Formats: sequence, structure tokens, C-alpha cells
Amino acid sequence: MKPSLFRSLIELTTDAVFIVRVLPGGEEFVMEYVNDAYLHKFNVTRESVVGKEFKDMLHTHIVDTIRKRFIECVRLRSNLSFEESFENGTTSLSELFPIMDADSAIEYVVGVSKDITELKIKRDQIAASEQTLQSIINSSDNVLIYMSNDFTIRYANRRAQEHARKLFGKSFSIGDKLTDYYPKSERELALKHALELKELKQTISHEHQLTYPDGETRWFLRRYYGVFDEKGELTGIVIASINITNRKEQELQIQKQADSLREIAKIQSHEIRRPVANIIGLVDLIDLKGKTLEENEQILQYLRQSGQELDGMISRIVDKTQYDTDF
Repeated sequence: MKPSLFRSLIELTTDAVFIVRVLPGGEEFVMEYVNDAYLHKFNVTRESVVGKEFKDMLHTHIVDTIRKRFIECVRLRSNLSFEESFENGTTSLSELFPIMDADSAIEYVVGVSKDITELKIKRDQIAASEQTLQSIINSSDNVLIYMSNDFTIRYANRRAQEHARKLFGKSFSIGDKLTDYYPKSERELALKHALELKELKQTISHEHQLTYPDGETRWFLRRYYGVFDEKGELTGIVIASINITNRKEQELQIQKQADSLREIAKIQSHEIRRPVANIIGLVDLIDLKGKTLEENEQILQYLRQSGQELDGMISRIVDKTQYDTDF
């Protein structure tokens, strides 16, 4: 490339470009060239910087910092990148390139400084959003785990780590396989769910009861969510385990009440009919004029037995209503 064309390209760029000559010893530097973007960026004149050593052109509070960066670039004989923030609120990303002479000695250092203020603002916004999202996820009462589709753990929230310590006696380690923590039966079920997720491409749900080593029992609703790329290929899995212990206990209580009500209905529809029918039939048999006293007393004895039987059945209904259904 012709020098004139090279210079034209440098002058057209909006990035600040400068060339520094390395003095013998590699620890002192003289500014050889700056483009117009450099002059505008740092609000200086060409005469105030070109041909000047760093100590003569830079403010005393930054000259040592700048010199150290150039010394490191020369010493390492490789590119060096760094960010700088300025008093006017702008931020730049600068990169230094060492240039060697025919004897492989570092003769010049070329610098390019690019304004990344907008990029930094967006980066800070993304970081703030990520921190907010992280806080929200860690505040969740649900166990949340993100892993690759081979079950390698990529992320586990605070509740997941608490769950792991309570269940396994240790936290999840990023990079471990989640299936290595499971007993064999759970491992096979997890692999089955992952296969279904890959094939069906829809959320897989599973309720299960879990007993911790300390004896505490909980119910969880475990859901597997797929992370798919633009081609529809499964690239990751999110497991969300929701503690449904309270709901499950309520369901079991409702089931217990329903069983009690069915038992009461059975007693009412079948067993009570028998002593009631006996009582009705025996009352019809009582004949104070046509039967002897002994015959009527026998009928009364049967009536008494049927009444006692009916009273016992009513007591059973009352007991079930009082103790089983919590009405």
C-alpha cells in the first residue's frame, strides 16, 4: 500500500490514531504522528504533541500510567488493549501495536483509540439487567437449574444450592453432570424426561415425593423446559422444581374427606336400611289384641335390638363426620 493512501485512510477514520517512536532502552517515547481524530478527541493541537516526549505533553497525574502501558507493550512485544474513562464522561478502548525494525527491535508503537461510550452504556445496562435477573432468580422459592442437553450443570440458583446441600450434603458444582447426583432410579427417569423433551419439544412435568436425610418429606412438581436454537435443535434444559407440599397435603386431606363421605353414603344407603326395615316390619307385627303377651314381648325385644343397631350406625356416622372430615 502506498504511504499516501495509508495516510489518507488514517485521516478518514473517526478513531484516534497515533504513532510513537521508542527511544533507546524502551522506557521513553516521543510522539511522531497523530491524525485529526486524535486532535479532536483530546482537544490538542498538533504542535503541542508531535515531537514531544510523554512527560512534556501529558498531565503529570497520568504520565506514569501511560508510560507503563507502552513499556509493557515493548517488553511483551505484543499487542496491548485497555479501556480509559475521561473527565468528560466518554470511554475509549485503545490498542497498542509494536512495530519492529529490520533487526527485530521495537522501533515504533502504533496506537488506535476508539470511542466506546455508547457501547459501554449498553454493556452496563446489560450487566445491570443481568444482575436484576440474577436477583429475581435467586429470590425465587423454586429450584432452578440450567444445564446442557448432556446434563452438565451450567447454572443453579440459590434455592437449588440449598436443596442440594440438604439432599446431598454438598452444593452443585458448575461443570458436573446433574445425573451424577441422582440415585439410579432417578437418573433413569431424568434421562427419560430429557429424551421426551427432545422428541416432543414441549414442557415435561412430573410430580414426585422426596424424603431428605433428616426425615423431612416434601412434594415437588418438576418441569423440564427445552432451550432450542434457530434450527429447533435442543441445546439446553431448564429444570424448575416447585415445592407443592402444601397443595399436596390439601389434596390428600380432600381425598380423605371424600373417602369418609363415601363410607357415610354407603352406611346410609345400605346398612341403615336394614334395621329401619326391621323396625317398620316389627311395628306392623305388634298386635295387642290378637297376640299373646309373650309374642308381643319377643317382638319388642327385636325392636330394641334393631334400635340399638341403628343407634350404633348413627354413632359411626357422627364419629366419621367429627374426626375424618373436619366439618
